[in-house]
Amino acid sequence: MRKVIVIGLVAALALGALGCSSGDDDEGDAGAAMEAAPTVAEESAEAGGGEAAPGDEAVAVSQPSQGGGSVPAVGPSIVQTASLSLSVPRNEFDSAIQRARTIATGAGGFVVSSSASQGEEKRLVRGTLVVRVPERAYARVLEQLAGLGRVEAQEEAGSDVSQELVDLQARIRHLEAVEAQLLGFLEQADTVAEALAVQSELNRVQLELEQARGRLGYLEDQVAFATISLDVRERQVEAEEAGDGGGWGIVDAWRDAGTGFVTVVGWMFVAAATIAPLLLLLALAFVAGRLAGWRGLSGLRRPQA
Repeated sequence: MRKVIVIGLVAALALGALGCSSGDDDEGDAGAAMEAAPTVAEESAEAGGGEAAPGDEAVAVSQPSQGGGSVPAVGPSIVQTASLSLSVPRNEFDSAIQRARTIATGAGGFVVSSSASQGEEKRLVRGTLVVRVPERAYARVLEQLAGLGRVEAQEEAGSDVSQELVDLQARIRHLEAVEAQLLGFLEQADTVAEALAVQSELNRVQLELEQARGRLGYLEDQVAFATISLDVRERQVEAEEAGDGGGWGIVDAWRDAGTGFVTVVGWMFVAAATIAPLLLLLALAFVAGRLAGWRGLSGLRRPQA
């Protein structure tokens, strides 16, 4: 009879855990977790001579003390990302990247990744730097990075994950309560079959609990640190000269004049080669006409003689 009762309790806990995973009744599950946690702390306190264990005390204290709600109130949690494209003057790529690193680390952030590529002069002229900075310094750091050069493109995005954080916290509380009860059943199991049944369910609940904790930690990290992707490139020399409004020098003038002369001469040869056959035909026709005229004149003069 005892075995049937233990297996029945394990099945009931399994159904409760599945209900929490599906998200159909998060508030009810969170309430069950809140009720179970103080019970576990009280049982531990009674077993230990009236004093609760440190872990049990932490569980009891972590529950919301204000009445009416099963989940503690939280503010908006935003995952902030931005991408920034800059162009800098010639030979200033390295200094711009170094200053960007200094800005990020000075604000309490860090560099996630960086890459750079060479130009025609076999030196680095373009690259990307990805940094993460505390969310409180996000706007200030983005403004400082934009001041490193000429802004050519900028994009910002924010994703609100407040609801997912609340759901994860409620799920974790429920799974922790289920885990505590299963551990109690495991200690009370009298047979190997009872112990195996409880241990199997305990393994599944602990796996779900670790997954929920991992997802919660990841989202909290994304909220705490904003991500900024910075693309930097050097402006071309021709573009800078055009922007400065400078005229051409004597060398440029001679080069342009020589190029124009060669172009004109080339077109003259092309034109001559094109009309040469026509000129040859006209010359032959002219010669033939002259010969025909001379023969006609000689024929008219003979009868008079």
